[in-house]
Amino acid sequence: MIQQTIIESLLILKLRSLEILYSPLSNLEMLWLLIPLIANLIFLEFYFSRYQREELGWNTAYSNALVLIFIAVMLAKHLYETGTLYTDQLKFTIIAIVILTGITLTLIDFFHWLPERIAFKISAKVPINYIAFIAIILVYTNIPLNWLTFWAFVTILIALLIIIGVIHFITPKVRENLFPPSPEEPED
Repeated sequence: MIQQTIIESLLILKLRSLEILYSPLSNLEMLWLLIPLIANLIFLEFYFSRYQREELGWNTAYSNALVLIFIAVMLAKHLYETGTLYTDQLKFTIIAIVILTGITLTLIDFFHWLPERIAFKISAKVPINYIAFIAIILVYTNIPLNWLTFWAFVTILIALLIIIGVIHFITPKVRENLFPPSPEEPED
């Protein structure tokens, strides 16, 4: 009986995850926001996988945080155009949370308020793009915000991290002995 309940729960979780993943196909306007986010994430994963010694800098963390503000503005524009900006309280709240998160992270990164190790983790491309992905899906669709949806997003995140792991595994690494470091710039 318990095994059947677990299997049924996993099937329902799979269906909700697929609903989330396929939702941009039923609302193509979402793709205008999702394609650049996904492309950026994938290309940067290939880049940082190839050049493993390179690290995220304050400027990159700052620009990553700005992405949340831009996405929130586009989501507000969508609600405004559909006439639901002030009537759909849940979606308005989601947008407000995303914009406040973006502003907070932007200020943290601009003023270097946190140690690099922490700031660079929370302003990295995966958390920023995933927050944006969740917000886009929840604002553009009528998928209910409940525990099933939460666990579906967690499942999708795990799948994304596995894909990123595969990208890191298959990407050829730069061998520093083949490519010597660039010369230092002369001081004035």
